[in-house]
Amino acid sequence: MTNHVSLVTRFALDHKPQLTRASKPKVRTGCITCRHRRVKCDEGRPACSACLKYQGHCGGYKSNATQKPSRSDQLRPILPRLAGRKADNGFLLEPNYTSLVFADQLEKDHFDYWLAFTGTTVLFQSDLLTQVIPQLSWKDPAIKHAALAIGASALGGSTRTERMLGKGRFTSDSLVHYGKALNLLYTSPMSPERTLLACLLFITFESLRGNKAAGLSHINHGSRILEQYNPQGVDPSPLLDEVMTSFQHFGLQSWSHGGTHPKETDSRVPWCCRGRRTRYAVQEMPSAFANLETARRWWNIVRHHLEHHAPLHTGFRVEGSSATTVQRPPPDYASPESQQHIRSFARFLDAWNLAFQPLAIKAESGRATDIAGYLKALSLRIHYLHMWSGIRTAGWTDVEDIGRVTPVFRDIVALSREFLSAQGARQLLAPNGEMFTLEDSPTWPLGSAFLMCAVREVKDEVIRLFKEYPRRDGLWDTHGFLVMMEWLNGMTSAGYAVDERRHVAECDVVFREHSVMLQKKLWDPAASKWIYSGVSFSIL
Repeated sequence: MTNHVSLVTRFALDHKPQLTRASKPKVRTGCITCRHRRVKCDEGRPACSACLKYQGHCGGYKSNATQKPSRSDQLRPILPRLAGRKADNGFLLEPNYTSLVFADQLEKDHFDYWLAFTGTTVLFQSDLLTQVIPQLSWKDPAIKHAALAIGASALGGSTRTERMLGKGRFTSDSLVHYGKALNLLYTSPMSPERTLLACLLFITFESLRGNKAAGLSHINHGSRILEQYNPQGVDPSPLLDEVMTSFQHFGLQSWSHGGTHPKETDSRVPWCCRGRRTRYAVQEMPSAFANLETARRWWNIVRHHLEHHAPLHTGFRVEGSSATTVQRPPPDYASPESQQHIRSFARFLDAWNLAFQPLAIKAESGRATDIAGYLKALSLRIHYLHMWSGIRTAGWTDVEDIGRVTPVFRDIVALSREFLSAQGARQLLAPNGEMFTLEDSPTWPLGSAFLMCAVREVKDEVIRLFKEYPRRDGLWDTHGFLVMMEWLNGMTSAGYAVDERRHVAECDVVFREHSVMLQKKLWDPAASKWIYSGVSFSIL
């Protein structure tokens, strides 16, 4: 792989730019953009206000003959300097985003709110969102406008209805910024790294608006870019590695909604699965993790490998996405040979859990002084138990084993209640506002526990949790799960029996713009036969 643009966020500026006006009453040298447009330039530096109001960014000024010629800001490498303030993740950061020039005070308010809002959407530390992207906004108008779109959307509406129906105060502003970001992305030369960072912001924006199809489309698009840009056999640079980690984190949401996955061949492994020294990344997992962030990173790798190589299946898809049909398990998915193959992947779960245990014990003992660390460990534990039960029951095909793991379902529900109540106590959301995060949350494990566990007590507790702690986590929406669960309970109470012996993928779930359609096989006592019953629910 050729040496692409270095991916650390350090802008080597010799002097901190200041907004000044030219001292002479009449100057014939304006910014590049104003001279090209043949309009009057106010000579503001580093960007003139005329350009900011016209298109959101300024082309800058030509260098004097005595100055060293510089490369285009868009194309120059973002190289680290040898000295400076160093962040925990090894990225060098300068200048501070507060130097960023805004067209007006409202635009600055939207950017500031995006920064504050982002801090409430992540449980695990994300320097990419909280440090890297704000710094890149200094020179990249596409990233800046993408961030402003999120800030305007979040600031203008705090409730579910306001955000999903576009009734917030600044909805129009958010769409304008979103449109500018998309236009700049398509018309301006941008490095693949910056394109991927903008793509991550687009995923956040569409998830916040409840547009699953668009959010899933951005996830799939980013995955395709990574597949083309990250050749096999070459180690990624630091920032690209962080970007890959973020997209792999969104992989669970993509998989659970029927998203696409790159094809694997004998000679080529997709970027999301390949290792640096071995064929698969999961084969390079260390025997100990330095911290919970590292444990979570390797958990994403383990989980992704099991979902796509065991493999595990769901019956979910999003209307309007690239997946037009639900991917069904093969006919022999429940055969003894297939079950043995799926259970063989438990070795990766065991290895991860062994490395995670010391951190879990430490988090448990220090929960009084570090509740955030305890919540991180709790979240990982919940998802580990969910994945373990799926592998243990051979992809939910062994009905007898599903009954045996009922204690695990109870643990998932009990730990989820502890997690949700503790997170709610930290007041990570505005009063009377919805809880929106970019984390995994217990939503998917709880939904699976409801579908697979035959114990009514467990099912009822899952429904209570979704009612007490409504939330949206990326593409997941507890309200969408809740309406389906209550319908299934209602059908059971009416005398219809759910086919508990069917694989979870036999439950077709299709998400539409503001509704969800469920089709499930039920026993009709009146007709004395199995029927497929389908119904559509509003999820607003």
